[in-house]
Amino acid sequence: MPERHREAGVNNSIMVVDDERNILNSLFRVFKMEGYNVLMAESGKAGLELLRHNSVAVVISDYRMPDMDGVEFLNNVKGIAPDTVRFMLTGYADTKAVISAINTGEVYRFVTKPWDDGELKSAIHAAVERFNLVEENRRLAELTKRQNALLVEVNQGLEAKVEEKTKKIREGFFSFVGLYGDIIELHDRYIGGHSKRVASTTKGLASAMGMAAPDVDLVWAAALLHNIGLVGVPREVLDAEEDGLSESEKALFRNNPALSQEIVSKIGMLRQVGVVIRSHMEHFDGRGYPDGLKKEEIHPGARIISVCKAYDSLRHRRPAMPHSDALAKIESERGRMFDPAVVDAFIGYAADIKDDSTDDQASASSVVMPVGVAGLKPGMVLAKDLTTSKGRLLVTKGTEFSEALIEKVRNFNRIDPISGPVHVLIQPAC
Repeated sequence: MPERHREAGVNNSIMVVDDERNILNSLFRVFKMEGYNVLMAESGKAGLELLRHNSVAVVISDYRMPDMDGVEFLNNVKGIAPDTVRFMLTGYADTKAVISAINTGEVYRFVTKPWDDGELKSAIHAAVERFNLVEENRRLAELTKRQNALLVEVNQGLEAKVEEKTKKIREGFFSFVGLYGDIIELHDRYIGGHSKRVASTTKGLASAMGMAAPDVDLVWAAALLHNIGLVGVPREVLDAEEDGLSESEKALFRNNPALSQEIVSKIGMLRQVGVVIRSHMEHFDGRGYPDGLKKEEIHPGARIISVCKAYDSLRHRRPAMPHSDALAKIESERGRMFDPAVVDAFIGYAADIKDDSTDDQASASSVVMPVGVAGLKPGMVLAKDLTTSKGRLLVTKGTEFSEALIEKVRNFNRIDPISGPVHVLIQPAC
């Protein structure tokens, strides 16, 4: 009996509703042997009563039932438990019923009698995983909200010394995450540079959208580590267009979100980061992967990473797409690949992103000044991406230097010297 359906905290309950006792018994045997908790009801009314007292991941309902047919029953299920995945079981080729069930009950899938046990078990397994992932995302969102509220309450009573210690702990943890990103780049310069740029843009956009500081840190870490599962993939595969990839090579990319989640989740403090990473290739319209989530089922941080990742890929792949064309491409996927609200926020945020052709121009309110590594001071803002002589991206432009970051740059400079001076922004004298 598979143990995967008995993991702690996983809802493995399935409800089967059919007025034919032999159908109920047959499905009970199939799924009981798979390790599921199987509930049975011989009518829609009895099924709804069970649902009011039990949390159920999947409901399988017959279409033809007396008193209440499958369409009406599943519509009621949607009202009571909207996240429960709904299956329709029928032996009748009734087109009107199919259309009605889809429009009214949002049926996940139809199963015709007689069914294939193997196909049905695979479909139910995928549906149970989908239900539990949506529940986990919601649980994490609620947990984050409670933690934020608790943090505000606790901070009101903390003394300055305690606040400083808390700050150092957080800085230490995210310095560790940053080191993880550096290790990725040491192994693969392209993946590391892409991840750092995406993380920087994600952090800025999340802050601009009003996301709380702990959540900003969470999505920054997820963006930095979102491609860790691609480390080791051959360069020719990473550079190739999707149309030129074999099925096995495409599978490397499709497996990356789940594999990256698995890798980072080995560190307990990165478990929530892993949940965000898993969903960063989901599409707003539900056509993404690996779980086919849609709209608010996708973690808010993952929806932000999705847009920032796409923009960076468009701007830095060969041939690179101009800034304005990349924004137009992002806009064209509004409501399909991307959350419209995130697209709107990104278009506004991207107004401050300069094209490569303007990187050497000083802004109207500041001047670019070259300084040596030894001349870096806390509070300086980087005007250009900082790279080493080997092309490794150390810090993205727009980053404000802290003492810890300056120390990191100086340490790298001893191993892999910085190419040229460091360009920082200063305010001109009045």
